[in-house]
Amino acid sequence: MRIWSIILILLMSAGCRKEVKVKLPEYKSKLIIEAWIEPGEPAQALISTSAPYFGGFDYSNPTAIFVKGAFVTVSDGTTTDTLKEVIPNQGFYYKGDNLTGQIGKQYVLTVRHGGKEYTAHTSIRNKVPLDSLFFKWEFDSLGFIWQHFKEPAGLGNYYRWQSKRLNVKYGDQFFAGPIFSVFDDKFIDGKEFNFSYDRGPQPYNVQAWRDDPNRNLYRVGDTVAVKFSHIGQDEYEFWYTYYQNKVSNTNPFSAPVNIKSMFGNNQEVIGCFVGYSYVLDTIIIKNKP
Repeated sequence: MRIWSIILILLMSAGCRKEVKVKLPEYKSKLIIEAWIEPGEPAQALISTSAPYFGGFDYSNPTAIFVKGAFVTVSDGTTTDTLKEVIPNQGFYYKGDNLTGQIGKQYVLTVRHGGKEYTAHTSIRNKVPLDSLFFKWEFDSLGFIWQHFKEPAGLGNYYRWQSKRLNVKYGDQFFAGPIFSVFDDKFIDGKEFNFSYDRGPQPYNVQAWRDDPNRNLYRVGDTVAVKFSHIGQDEYEFWYTYYQNKVSNTNPFSAPVNIKSMFGNNQEVIGCFVGYSYVLDTIIIKNKP
């Protein structure tokens, strides 16, 4: 009898439901900065604010998070260039016109906005070329672009890989980097090897890319430019932790990853300032011989 009483209590307890209300902390918007400088080109910056994951932000109106009227400068220690809004009164995209990147030089980015000042440093390193590009078919007319690479001896090199289709039908507007498009030479120092990357999404067409079952592949008829950049350790760590964070956000069982911002430990800003020392190579993907 006692056993049945215990079982009855357990069953009644299991049937009880309690509504749990979670009070989320107040969301504080952060400044988001992606800036870069390349050899022979002026510095450029994309500046916006973050949007809450839980909230009523209208993603069909991205201009709501564009930062207008920021005072942005880049200096090489001798010359200081003030970056201006490419589209006046819209904000977001800032570009210089008085200083161009040079290999071997160091640069300081300064952004003043909302009464605060943020700084980051970068340099443009020597170029490290790819040896060659080639195409491997996976099925039908689809496949991956492969690169043959001779990594220079000496630890401490960091790289980023991006691509852009140049053909009319599938032409891309931007060089796009796939997930984890950065790597270091920890395990490849001084080695010679082949490697490949997926085709990355264009920032203006991410959903269409996700809906494409062949989104990671290239196809016969594509003319593809590959941009291979030598970058610094801080720049690498920003992009690597950015990708880790992006991947972990799609997995409810993974621990969140903090992005290593190049603006130090300032909790009000996340971003990078990257000196890209790049080489370009192009491949025309033809039918099998």
